[in-house]
Amino acid sequence: MFKGPVPPIVPFSLGSLGFMTPFHSEHFKECLDSVLRGPVSINLRHRLLCRVIRDAAKNEYETEEPILVLNEVTIDRGISSYLTNLECYCDNSFVTCVQGDGLILSTTSGSTAYSLAAGGSMVHPQVPGILFTPICPHSLSFRPLILPEHVTLRIVVPFNSRSPAWASFDGKDRKQLAAGDALLCSMAPCPVPTACQVDSTSDFLSSIHDGLHWNLRKTQSFDGPRELQGIIQI
Repeated sequence: MFKGPVPPIVPFSLGSLGFMTPFHSEHFKECLDSVLRGPVSINLRHRLLCRVIRDAAKNEYETEEPILVLNEVTIDRGISSYLTNLECYCDNSFVTCVQGDGLILSTTSGSTAYSLAAGGSMVHPQVPGILFTPICPHSLSFRPLILPEHVTLRIVVPFNSRSPAWASFDGKDRKQLAAGDALLCSMAPCPVPTACQVDSTSDFLSSIHDGLHWNLRKTQSFDGPRELQGIIQI
């Protein structure tokens, strides 16, 4: 809805997992009253600015309309039976060639979404950076990266690719990338301010504990049952 600056948002949970929505909809009146009375902590959630450059374009300024994403942009092989073949550059440096099901470029807010399912790290949403996460790479040594916020990533479908790739933006607006096409991705200048229930750290930790049951395990008994302690000592 907002291509530039975004007004503060009070996010309510209406689904099963609410990593970005700490307020519960059944208590919306109390939540809104609390936010309006203040004080309230604000979490600035970064967005990615994505541009598709076609091979027929004469220069990098001749691009399609930019797309803003809050979670991630995904480049995958679509319905093709062939692995994706993607050349990846960070500013002017070659990063790697992705051969697998695809690649996820994610914000830190989106680190608990598709990137997490593909093996990426969970990252506090206030950490500025871009997550670089492969999808089922055909290499045991291909590990996810976290890149700084100031870089521009360029993902290119090489001319020797056996099939086109497909890009989707927050799971929508799928675009086909033919051989020679490229996707530019950088940090957007305007983040999305969202109201916190407590603060950004407490809300983040609560979401991974409650939503993912992170590191939840049964506590190990140290001494064993009390009725057996006397027998063991004898």
